[in-house]
Amino acid sequence: MAFSRKTTVADADVLAQKKNRLNAYVAQFDKAVSLITDTIDNLGVINGNINSTIQEIDEYQQELAATRTGLAEAKERNDKVIANFQALLNI
Repeated sequence: MAFSRKTTVADADVLAQKKNRLNAYVAQFDKAVSLITDTIDNLGVINGNINSTIQEIDEYQQELAATRTGLAEAKERNDKVIANFQALLNI
């Protein structure tokens, strides 16, 4: 009977060690998942900033295109006025 009691104590010690090891693995897993989740969140923030920058660039491009169109129209009007004045001088 004394032998079986040692086995039971030894089994309990081994079981406690395995439970401790399991708890350590679970803690490592939780830490790894937290790290990955934080990384995903940080990358999401970066993507949001990138999207904002792209939107700003798009707005500037639209404004530049509108300005370019206005300048082209003004140049076309000036070219017509120049042509009309030159025609008057040739008479």
